Amino acid sequence: MPVFYGIDVGSSLIKGAVLDTEALDVCHVHRVRMPEFVRGLPAAHREVDPSEVLDAVESVLARLARLAPRCAGLMLCGQMQGFVLVNSQGEPLSNYISWLDQRVSPAEFAELAARLTPEERDELGNDLKPGIALPILVWLKRHDALPSGDAMPVSLPDFVAARLSGAVPVMEPTQAAAFGALSLSTMDWHREVIAKLGLDGLRWPEVRPTGSVAGAWQGAPCYVAVGDQQCALAGALLAPRELSVNIGTGSQVSILTDSPQPQGVQLRPYFHRRFLRTVTHIPGGRALGPLIRLLTEIGGAPEEDAWRYIESAIASVPSTDLRASIAFFPGPCGYGGFLENLHDGNLAIGHVFRAVFESMARNYAACARRIDPQGQAVAVVFSGGVARRIPLLRDLTAAALNLPPRLSPSAEETLSGLMHLACDFNSSP
Repeated sequence: MPVFYGIDVGSSLIKGAVLDTEALDVCHVHRVRMPEFVRGLPAAHREVDPSEVLDAVESVLARLARLAPRCAGLMLCGQMQGFVLVNSQGEPLSNYISWLDQRVSPAEFAELAARLTPEERDELGNDLKPGIALPILVWLKRHDALPSGDAMPVSLPDFVAARLSGAVPVMEPTQAAAFGALSLSTMDWHREVIAKLGLDGLRWPEVRPTGSVAGAWQGAPCYVAVGDQQCALAGALLAPRELSVNIGTGSQVSILTDSPQPQGVQLRPYFHRRFLRTVTHIPGGRALGPLIRLLTEIGGAPEEDAWRYIESAIASVPSTDLRASIAFFPGPCGYGGFLENLHDGNLAIGHVFRAVFESMARNYAACARRIDPQGQAVAVVFSGGVARRIPLLRDLTAAALNLPPRLSPSAEETLSGLMHLACDFNSSP
């Protein structure tokens, strides 16, 4: 039978797979590294050449086509909040500016945020942060760094979809909302906020519903890209009243709701007319990275060997009096990591990482109370590569939440999510 191809343009990896919607199978998974950040830029800037990303995606698709030549449709998801500026033909006018970019200073962000009313912040889903598209676009305008002429901001996977299909870029609500400029009540761009911030000179892409066709790729429909967070939770089969703890490069706690009212927390579009109450940018795999680099700096051990050693070391440490935080990047858990109460009895890998995992579990529990203050969740589902790799972190978090846990049924949550969405699209009348 014809199958779909799935592509996830992630922060660390670009992954592709053949999606068999009849057998509900994700097969022939192929991974390539995300191209490196452009060198020679200011220290806070994080940019990637979008043509290199497109080349990498095309290489993955070529491999999939050799393995399963018949393609019923191309499904895409990918990293959110970053953007590429393109012209009316979808050709890049800028590098991809990543969600990891930190060029917007705290003072600049505070000044921008103060220009928005509480009502406007609510309408945008309370998801405004320095590293997302809207503040960076304001920064580019203020520094006369926006391209002249007809420039359009689009997400990286939407740029890829447009270039593959030769169509004008469009966006879907899960990706568009991550820009910080989508009205949740209309599911279209918040034109008043965009004008207030001086960005109405840009051409904003059409926002189309989930399941819309963005164009055609080699004769098959290319569906508009979706956000990787929502796609991963679809792959984890997130159910109502189930708390999601996703721990990968980034880290989020989420719960489904039918209400479009933010009620003081972040609210993001989901699928099937639902929304996610969510807290994002919780310290996760990205924050664990500096500790791993520190511990392997002298010996030069590969990261995989370091993780095996850590897993063995924490197994022999049932408790620790060491206290830790890995809030190395700004977020809802503060800004500034630390190790406290060090002494010769706990200055060891097992103690350090047990303390780190205990700190992460407390973070997830605190964030869960923000999005589920009435305690309506009856279970927790874990997803993401870090959660899958570290059973102790799952156990500590489930205990802190006092909820029965389960692990996502697929190690490839985003690709599995694309498969389930393909099933929905294929069964739609």
